[in-house]
Amino acid sequence: MKEELIGNIKLFAKISGKASLAWVKVALIGAVIMIVNIVIAIILLGDNTGGGFPASAHAGILGAIVGFFVLFTVEFWTALLMTVGILAPILFIVLANKNAIASAVYNVWKYKIADFIEPKIDFYIDKMLQKQPGFLKNITEWSVVKVKLLDTINNDSQTPKLQKRIIKFVLKKIKMDDVDLKNPNTNLNSILSLKIKQFIAGFAEPDLKLIWIIVGIDIVLIILAFVFNHQ
Repeated sequence: MKEELIGNIKLFAKISGKASLAWVKVALIGAVIMIVNIVIAIILLGDNTGGGFPASAHAGILGAIVGFFVLFTVEFWTALLMTVGILAPILFIVLANKNAIASAVYNVWKYKIADFIEPKIDFYIDKMLQKQPGFLKNITEWSVVKVKLLDTINNDSQTPKLQKRIIKFVLKKIKMDDVDLKNPNTNLNSILSLKIKQFIAGFAEPDLKLIWIIVGIDIVLIILAFVFNHQ
């Protein structure tokens, strides 16, 4: 039992490392896009002989904002390139978070350690019912139960963050349309554990296809900014 526990801890450390690496990969691509886009946009705007944005910047923050919008009418593709560069960190942090948790879920299945879920589900449901003993008797909608469970998980300070994130991610994804919560014989604990394990077992290995599509679109945008730059 002790050896199995130590083995699971090591595996979760490995999964956590892979999830972190998956996050860094996407975040780095986003950082490169941000730097490249902004630098190229500044160079192209510097080559532009018109007043526009540089002149309006001297009018203060409001003038700079107005000038930035005016820039779209003068140098649309360059302005769009700069805008994408500015917004890239936000987009890629969201994508990095999704890629990291997807990597973790996939590796839980790959290393066959999804058994940690069942005792955790039992723990969360028991904890939820300790506060409201009759909660499940009056609930017929899974969405209500899900919100309550997610809140219980958020308030759990004992379980490692990665395990909590995996359970929360899967809870938001699983379908419970075929479960009759009105039936007093419905065993929510076992059904949830089974559903989560089934979801993890069918989870595809995450890839960077969407990321590379965005990179491709950005390259096209850079080309358009150069082609239509008005010097």
